[in-house]
Parts: sequence; structure tokens; C-alpha cells
Amino acid sequence: MIHSLKTNSCLPVWYLLEDKGEIIGCAGLITNDLISRMDLWSWVCALYIEESYRGKSLGEQILLKLKEDTKDAGFDNLYLCTNHVGYYEKYDFIYIGDGYHPWGSSSRIYRANLIKL
Repeated sequence: MIHSLKTNSCLPVWYLLEDKGEIIGCAGLITNDLISRMDLWSWVCALYIEESYRGKSLGEQILLKLKEDTKDAGFDNLYLCTNHVGYYEKYDFIYIGDGYHPWGSSSRIYRANLIKL
């Protein structure tokens, strides 16, 4: 995170949600999320909302901001890998297949098309 503050590259970028100076959520835009599909980018990573703040559409707000910034950076798609089923589909991410991690496990890969934004 520290190095991303000093880069001229559009990636990585980190987002924090705060409430009264306390970090309550986060997410990142990165070039790859340790998945075998190095041909795809950019990627959402580390989306997290503190449990006491869930149910307030904060995850949706972060995803919308990530999509907007990704499109503004010139990308047509935004990707993520997860084994959660049912959450990201609500935000127009479509399952496109499985990817594989260096440690041998697999994750589902999702894509959000940004051209229509």
C-alpha cells in the first residue's frame, strides 16, 4: 500500500472507508490477485466491511467507485476472484470460469463489463 502512494502507474490503488477516523472497510484495485489468469486486469481485491457496518450498502458503494475509477483508467472490464457465490452477482459481476493459485487451490473468476457504465 505504501509503495502505491508513490507510483505513477494507475495500479495498484487502495480504498479505505472511515467513520470518525476508524477504518471500517477497504478494497484494492490491482494488476493480479495471485490467480493464473495474468491476461486479465484490473482486479478487485480485499473487499472488506467491518461486521457492525454490514447491511448498509457500503460494499456496493466501494464496488461502484472501483468500477468508475477502472473505467476512467481506460479498462473495459473489472475482474475478481472469490469462492463466494451470490454476492458479486448482485453487482453485475458474471462468473467466467475458474482460475488457479500458485499454492494449488482454485477460485471462481468474475467479470464486470464497464463499457455500459
